[in-house]
Amino acid sequence: MDHEFFTAMRLESIPNLSIVRAAKTMHAARPTSGARIRFRTAVICRQTVLTALALGLAAVAWPSQSYAQTTSRGRYFPLDQTTPPGVAGHWAGVQRGFAPVMQPVKVELPGGGQVSYYTTPAGDCADAASNDVVALRVGSAYRLKISDLPGFEGAELYPTVELIDRLHPPRGREIEFAIPIALTADEIALALEGRLVTKVVYLEQPDRADPVRSTNAARSHFARPRENLLALADVAGRPMVIVRLGGRAPDAGAAESGFFGTGAPVQVLQQAASSPKVIAP
Repeated sequence: MDHEFFTAMRLESIPNLSIVRAAKTMHAARPTSGARIRFRTAVICRQTVLTALALGLAAVAWPSQSYAQTTSRGRYFPLDQTTPPGVAGHWAGVQRGFAPVMQPVKVELPGGGQVSYYTTPAGDCADAASNDVVALRVGSAYRLKISDLPGFEGAELYPTVELIDRLHPPRGREIEFAIPIALTADEIALALEGRLVTKVVYLEQPDRADPVRSTNAARSHFARPRENLLALADVAGRPMVIVRLGGRAPDAGAAESGFFGTGAPVQVLQQAASSPKVIAP
């Protein structure tokens, strides 16, 4: 049986915010030895461009409470993509039986590039390359820096990655089943224009899987601008990761509290046979 990851993405014109997975039990995804991983992408695009990336949260035109409190498959969703970063991971961490394990992921950049994972509020980081497998702690939100991007010379972006669930791969094959976080050239260009791209990576339910195998690493489709991405991902499967890519950058002239996150460990897994390098906060 194929085990597919899907990605739901939302393009917003507001500062970096998150999508929250609420009131959903974590179920173990145990791929068989012959399982493959495929991907899909749902996209919502809003055309308004940010006029000031430094706008505070109080200045944002928030959706109404009735919009945020949506229902899917009879389940109540009090939170959506407008909830601040870190809340989704916190909610995942308070569920019964939750263990803050390390989940392998890999950031895939178009044409390659460098990825830095910040591990402390002071800006200490672990450096890796595009497609390197890195283990992050489930329940934590991380600030990243992507740089050395072919076609975007001199550009640096600071996305956030928030893990809200984990996989259960066969022992010894954790790297093979790393969760992919693919950032496309179009998404990078949108972020450099001042847009915000919010993506939700989710594991598809087996009974909802596409019966046709795809040779593409990722497929995309657009969703409606008013849809709750949490509910959208929940209908299709089990949300795993929230990714936010925007134009926000650290202010070199001021100490910006919290920009680099609160601190969480990182394991840089260079090869399956090598010993992991652990960077603690």
